[in-house]
Amino acid sequence: MSNERITEEFVRNHFKKDPLSNILKLEEQKSSSKRINDILQSASKSGNGVGKPEFLITFPSGDMDYLIIVECKASPIYHRSKQLNNPKEYAVDGVLHYAKKLSESFNVIAIAVSGETSQEMLVSHFIFRKQNKTYKEIKEDKSLCSINEYLKLFNNTQFAENLKNVDIIQKAIYLNELYQSYSVTETTRCTIISAILVSLLDDPFRSSYSKYNSSISLAKSMLSAIENVLSKHNVKCKNEMIGEYNKILNEPLFKENKIKHKDEKEYKDSIAINKEIINYIHENVYPLIDMEQSGFDVLGRFYTEFIRYAGSEQSQGLVLTPFHITDLFCDLAKINENSVLYDPCCGTGGFLIAGMKRMIKLAGNKESKKLAIKSHQLIGVELRPSMFTYACSNMMMRGDGKSNIYCGDCFSLEKLIMKNHKPNVAFLNPPYDVGNAGQMRFIEHALNVVALQNGIVVAIVQMSCAIKNEKELITIKKRILERHRLIASLSMPDDLFYPVGVVTTIMVFRAGEKNENKKTWFGYFKNDGFEKRKHKGRIDARTKWAEIKDRWIKAYNNLDEISGLSIKSEVTEIDEWCAEAYMETDYSTLSDLDFERKMNDYIAFKFLNKVQ
Repeated sequence: MSNERITEEFVRNHFKKDPLSNILKLEEQKSSSKRINDILQSASKSGNGVGKPEFLITFPSGDMDYLIIVECKASPIYHRSKQLNNPKEYAVDGVLHYAKKLSESFNVIAIAVSGETSQEMLVSHFIFRKQNKTYKEIKEDKSLCSINEYLKLFNNTQFAENLKNVDIIQKAIYLNELYQSYSVTETTRCTIISAILVSLLDDPFRSSYSKYNSSISLAKSMLSAIENVLSKHNVKCKNEMIGEYNKILNEPLFKENKIKHKDEKEYKDSIAINKEIINYIHENVYPLIDMEQSGFDVLGRFYTEFIRYAGSEQSQGLVLTPFHITDLFCDLAKINENSVLYDPCCGTGGFLIAGMKRMIKLAGNKESKKLAIKSHQLIGVELRPSMFTYACSNMMMRGDGKSNIYCGDCFSLEKLIMKNHKPNVAFLNPPYDVGNAGQMRFIEHALNVVALQNGIVVAIVQMSCAIKNEKELITIKKRILERHRLIASLSMPDDLFYPVGVVTTIMVFRAGEKNENKKTWFGYFKNDGFEKRKHKGRIDARTKWAEIKDRWIKAYNNLDEISGLSIKSEVTEIDEWCAEAYMETDYSTLSDLDFERKMNDYIAFKFLNKVQ
C-alpha cells in the first residue's frame, strides 16, 4: 500500500543534507511567517479553509520575497492530471494551486514530488514571478535539485550570493567556536583548516580518514595526502608549505589521545574530535568548492571569519580585503583576459582569485586561454610562510593559479618578477603595521614592477597615508609623483574592515607617467550599501551594492565631478590625497530632522559627561 510519508521523508532528508541547508527554514503545513499564513488562511485545496502545503522553505537571512513550496504524492500515478484542475488528488495540481496564491506576494519555486523510491520518483519544477499570473515549467526529472540550483532559478545573483556568504560565515563561526572550546589558537586553527581542505583533494585520504584509530596516525596520513597534492600541482616553495603543515604534529589536538573541553569536566578522545571536524568539512564545506561561479572562495572566507575571532592579529598588520572590494579592483584597473596580475603581499590570495575569476570570465570558451591565465598571468609574493601556505591552498581550490606564488620578500624578488613575469597590473593591500611610509613603499615597489608596461597599480591603504605630513612619507610620495601618475583616490566606508577599526582609501596609479600638471580624481565612496549584522559580519543585506558599484565605476571611468560624490584637483606630495580635502559640504540634503538629531546628541553628550 502506498505511503505518502515515505515520499515526504525523502524530501525532508534531501534538503536537510544539502551543504547549504543552514541558510533556509524548512517548515511543514504552516509557516512562522505571518505573510505566508495570511495567504494560506483561505487557500485550502478543497476550496474552504486553511491551505497546508507539505513543505514551505524560506530564507530568513536573505530577502523574504523568495519562497519554495513542495507537494508530495506516494504514487507517480497521481503526479499530475491532464487538466491540472484536481489539486487535492495530484501533486502538480496541488503545488500549482498553492503557488498561484502565494505568488501574489512572493517569487515562488513550486516543486511536485511523486513516488516512494528513487527509481520511480517523478519531480516537476515551476517558477512563479511575484505578481505575475503566468508561470514557467522548468523541467520534469527523477530527482530534486540542490539548494544552489534552486537559488539560481530565482535569477537574483545578489540574493543568492548573500545567502551563500551567510552560510560560509555561519560554518566558519561554528568551527572557530569548536576549536576555541579545545583551546586551539587562531593561527593553528587556520593551518588545520587549510590542511584538511588540501588533504581532502587526495582521493585515498578522502575515502580513508574515518578509519584511523589515533590522531597522530590521522595527522601523518593528512600530511602524506598534502604532499601528494602539492607534488601533483607543482607548487613553488613546496617545502615551505609542508614545513608549515608539519606544525600540526606538535599540537595537542593531534599529539595527545585525550583533550579537555573548556566547559566540560571530562577529557574527550582527540581522534573523535578530529574525525568530526574533517567529516563536517567534507560534507558541509567541501561541496561548496564546486560552486565556482558563485564569486567567493571558501578558504578565504573561512580565514576572514577566523580573523574576526583573533584580535591579536590586528597588531600584526593583517587586514584582509572584503570580497566585494577585491572585485571592485578589477573594475578600477579595467582588467582584461590578457592582464598579468601581481600582488606583492598576497596574504590568502584574495586579489589573485578575484583577478583570475574576472579574466577567466572574459576568456569565455577559450580553454587554452584559461589555462594560460592560471599558469602564467597570476603572480604573488608572501613573506609569511603561514600566509603563503593559505594562499597556495586557496588557489588550488580554484583550479591551479598557484604555480607563480613565491614565499619571500617582494623587495628582494623585484628584479626576478619584472624579468620573468612582466606584470602590467598590480593589486595590493600592504601590511598596516609597517606604518604610513612603509605602506607607500610597497606601492612604489609595485609601480616599479609594472613600469616597463606602463601598468596600473591599485592599492588600499590606511587613510593616514593620504593625509599625514610625516617627512619620510612625503619623500616617498614625491618620488612616486616624479615617475608615476596618481589617477584617483577613493575614500572608503569607515567600517569597511569591520570588526577591525581602520579607515582606508583606494589609490589608483598609472606607472611610468609623470603626475605633473595633471589632476587627480577623488571619490567620496563612503556608502557601499553594506550593513553590519550579528553573526554575519558586514553584508549587502538590502542588495544595494550592484547599483552603487555601477554608479561609482561610471563616474570613475568618465572622471565625472558629481556633487557629494567626486571632484578633481591637482595635488603634490605635500597635499592631502583624499576627497574630503577638496569637496564642499552638500547642505541641500540636510533636513530639520537632521538638525534635531544632532541637537539631541549634543544635549545627551553634555548630560552624560556633566558638561556645563
